[in-house]
Amino acid sequence: MSTLKESAALDAAKRIHAEHIVIDSMAPHFISEWVMTPAMIELARKLQAEGKTRSAIRAVLTNHLLEYCASDAETRETYLAYWRRAGVTAGHVTLFGGGRPGSAWESLIEAFGRAGRMIEALRRAVAPAGTAADIERAWREKRHAVVYNIQNAEPIGDVLERVDTLHGLGLRSMQLTYNLRTRFGDGCLERNDGGISRFGEALVQKLNASQVMVDVSHASPRTAADVIAVSSAPVIASHTAARALSGHARALPDDILKAIAERGGYIGVLIVPGFLLAPNGDKRAQERGRPAGWATLDAVVDHVVHILKLVGAEHVGIGTDWAKPYYSAVEWAPAMVNESTSGFDWVGWRRQDRFDPNMQVVDMETWDKWPNLTAALLLRGIPEETVVKIVGGNFLRVFRDVCG
Repeated sequence: MSTLKESAALDAAKRIHAEHIVIDSMAPHFISEWVMTPAMIELARKLQAEGKTRSAIRAVLTNHLLEYCASDAETRETYLAYWRRAGVTAGHVTLFGGGRPGSAWESLIEAFGRAGRMIEALRRAVAPAGTAADIERAWREKRHAVVYNIQNAEPIGDVLERVDTLHGLGLRSMQLTYNLRTRFGDGCLERNDGGISRFGEALVQKLNASQVMVDVSHASPRTAADVIAVSSAPVIASHTAARALSGHARALPDDILKAIAERGGYIGVLIVPGFLLAPNGDKRAQERGRPAGWATLDAVVDHVVHILKLVGAEHVGIGTDWAKPYYSAVEWAPAMVNESTSGFDWVGWRRQDRFDPNMQVVDMETWDKWPNLTAALLLRGIPEETVVKIVGGNFLRVFRDVCG
């Protein structure tokens, strides 16, 4: 932010963050994808030199941050200062995404355990939120909140009653699929699009009854359409983009975006460069001296504006899903991003999907720069009352409608 106009917009953005509830509908994980201390950067680079994969590096960094937040006041303050710079009240965070189906339940239960230990380590300065009132309380008390989700229903297995167990542990949002096919439906990167299964329909109905939000961010178009059709509650796409602009399989077509809004749902725009940009990239980033494949905040706002025109101001928000400091700390080779176990990559990114942690968004390289994104919305001429809805109000409304 350099010009007088940009400086004024940033000042206004920081005021909005101070005066209103701000929610990231797909924040980086509040342990494994959070702040990087100098010791963690050194550790990440050591692991990179050893050829470790993304998941292996993230696991080691998770344990380091958890240990030092519990035992070291300086690390704990560094962690909380990162939240404060972002000016975000609550983050919707993932406890299980893509991974081996056979170990999904155990992985999720372990993730709940780590989350609980981090909450205790932070002396309740960050707390889980199960209702909209919990988020509002955190804002009044100048604390922060996390809403737990899973991006893949594999932990449910063939036991729908696990939804009740997970709700009791604090889960408030679930996707039926990540990128690949599950027993519930097809993901956005599958070879064929068969929509949801009969068991997937049963899961949607169970989630509705248990007051758990259904998320279609990684769903194939037909899976998303089927979920919207059978759900009795509003559906969310916590972190997506407009396929009409990028052509990317991970983005949703306009008809699906409209259907979400028509049923009272919510659409969060992500900031992942590969999903935002058409294959020819973002010339604005290159003009600012960034490598091909980087995006600008203007590219993010392009998607926000497109979806605003499509569905109106009541249904659009921000779910960043990026700006993770450990991505910026090392250089990522393709082999480090591949998550193959037992000869198959259960996460599912292919070369053509342009999932590249080396690619960032200018002025949003790390999540603590969130006010720059709010300023970019204002600079585009979006009215402040609409910006307030985009950066938190719309997600809070749907969260209240579905979860209480």
